[in-house]
Amino acid sequence: MEDVRRVRESALDGLDPQQRRAVLAPRGPVCILAGAGTGKTRTITRRIAHLVTTGHVRGDQVLAVTFTARAAGELRMRLAGLGVAEAGTGPVQARTFHSAALRNLSYFWPRVYGEEPWQLLDGQFRAVAQAVRRVGLDPSTETIRDVLTEIGWAKSSLLTPDTYAERAIALGRDLPAPAPEVARAFRAYEDLKVSGPVRMLDFDDLLGHMADLVEEVPAIAEEFRDRYRCFVVDEFQDVTPAQQRLLSAWLGRRDDLTVVGDVNQTIYSFAGADPDYLLGFAERYPEATVVRLESDYRSTPQVVELANAVIGSGAGRFRAAGLTLRGMRPAGPEPVLTEYPDEDAEAEAVAGAIADLVHGGLDPSEVAVLYRVNAQSERIEAALDEVGIGYRLKGGEGFFERTVIRRAMATIDTLVDGSDAVAAGEHSTLTDPTDVVRVIRAALEPLGLTAAEPSGAQAREKWESLTALMGLVEEIATTADRPGLLPVVAGLRARAAARHAPDERGVTLASFHAAKGLEWDAVFLLGVHEGSLPISHAIKAGPDAIEEERRLLYVGVTRAREHLSVSWSRSRRAGGRATRRPSRFLDPVRPAPAPAGTRQATDSADKGRCRGCGERLTGPMHRALGSCPDCSVEVDTGLFERLRDWRRETSERIGKPAYTVFTNDTLVQIARERPADTRSLGRIGGIGAHKLGEYGDEVLRLVREG
Repeated sequence: MEDVRRVRESALDGLDPQQRRAVLAPRGPVCILAGAGTGKTRTITRRIAHLVTTGHVRGDQVLAVTFTARAAGELRMRLAGLGVAEAGTGPVQARTFHSAALRNLSYFWPRVYGEEPWQLLDGQFRAVAQAVRRVGLDPSTETIRDVLTEIGWAKSSLLTPDTYAERAIALGRDLPAPAPEVARAFRAYEDLKVSGPVRMLDFDDLLGHMADLVEEVPAIAEEFRDRYRCFVVDEFQDVTPAQQRLLSAWLGRRDDLTVVGDVNQTIYSFAGADPDYLLGFAERYPEATVVRLESDYRSTPQVVELANAVIGSGAGRFRAAGLTLRGMRPAGPEPVLTEYPDEDAEAEAVAGAIADLVHGGLDPSEVAVLYRVNAQSERIEAALDEVGIGYRLKGGEGFFERTVIRRAMATIDTLVDGSDAVAAGEHSTLTDPTDVVRVIRAALEPLGLTAAEPSGAQAREKWESLTALMGLVEEIATTADRPGLLPVVAGLRARAAARHAPDERGVTLASFHAAKGLEWDAVFLLGVHEGSLPISHAIKAGPDAIEEERRLLYVGVTRAREHLSVSWSRSRRAGGRATRRPSRFLDPVRPAPAPAGTRQATDSADKGRCRGCGERLTGPMHRALGSCPDCSVEVDTGLFERLRDWRRETSERIGKPAYTVFTNDTLVQIARERPADTRSLGRIGGIGAHKLGEYGDEVLRLVREG
């Protein structure tokens, strides 16, 4: 009894009034609307402990389900820390939906099917590949993965091969082939699973089969419902129709259900998540207790204010049902919103800011850089390597480690003979940067570098990576000290070789989706411009998809505890045309964005020709300027040449390509501005804190000597 009393009292320790109300709510339907950083895991584990120690239910009669094994493990750890099992009530079951279904299906299967064997499918990709080939679809890895994704979405949405196509077309799903063809592959896959001596079930089948058993066999329903009498569901905004069906089967006519979720963090609709179950909970259970947790203990008030502004400008039912957070931490630094002329300048500045934080004592593992798609990681990987900061990628591979990039690099290598000195074949005489870029682009087209963005998520991801690689090609081609194909290939090899091994204690690099559920002291959000966030295919899809992109930015913002930086670039590369505009989601919060300290990039559509008269440009300085000698603005050409000589000597000394020291565009800006001190030098594009400390004195000496 002493253990029970102790656990009962500790379950209420340190709770705020809203958390306490959720914990003490009577047994029955309870909906906890929990904003980011408001202590949802703390609240639901305390609620379970309270229900158990007050005798409402035994611990082993509680089934808590969530979406990841990591989250389920966190629930078990918290409950163990509260001493629920020590109170003599038995362990609470905390599992994912699929784990709970697998455990119970394995137990109940013999009651219905006797000795008929079944097996969990090992190698779903291979089975889908066989189905794709059987119906004559493109057997590429990308198509197979997309079909696999569509089969998972269909099952999560309670669709069959017969009903899939109509629904997919109505929703405008991003498909690798016409919907009827994908449906045929779906059918072939289902047939393959039952064509052998043993019935095969995939993970998505587990939910449906377990729901079937409970719905159709009264004895199983009675035994299950006697065993589990209280249910808790975390991240309820992400529940799919298949999961809701299973939950409803588990419950039967009972209503002993606690759900927790946040509509502002609904970012998985593309995978089948249906927020209507959370939005409509009070309608489904009119007697439900609804508690709103809006006190944010994770982020500073400054971060919270920006998050509220981003999400508060949304539209529709999500805005009406959303939460408005209150920052409970002491005040911190203002979030920094910054525009840069190009992606390299953006990455270099972010890496410099991270270096400043780390050198100031912040653990690198408490820093994250987030972006919309994995292809955006290359620039920040290179920039962090330059400043000597280790990093690790979550939910993805390093840019040059990705299969498509390895294949692309191998293809580019075939354009030269593999030696360090001699270019091979018909391309050996290429010197014009435009021609070099054209030849490499043509070589990569068979790998998926199409002129237009392709359909299908996997094909698009490959295209994004190849497009990012072409951005590097264009940059190196226009900034190399020696023109030609071989210097470009050598520059790419050097950039790949410069990558450091992953550092588990380093800065985290992740997509916005992969960052869900995590938090760091400092968060840098890269590439927050139109076409990236919201991403281009969401803009095409319409208002609902755009609003989900808004929620994705909100998730990114709310990962930050104290330091938050949001940035975007006007152009993809130095000297490129400045056509980008910051994300529409930043409109409410950027009346006066912090200056980047960088000049706008040359607005030239063709780096190889003068933007004034259209003549072809010669020489690195005029290509960087985008102007021929007759049309150029005043630049100290002597200083530019001295800077180039110094850069070449420096690159040879440190064993890295010249463009990694400074690009030609940066050298031109120095030669134009002739900065007199460290502060004015630091305002020039491409010169972050690290490079300022590394090369600033030498550059200023060269300026003074001129």
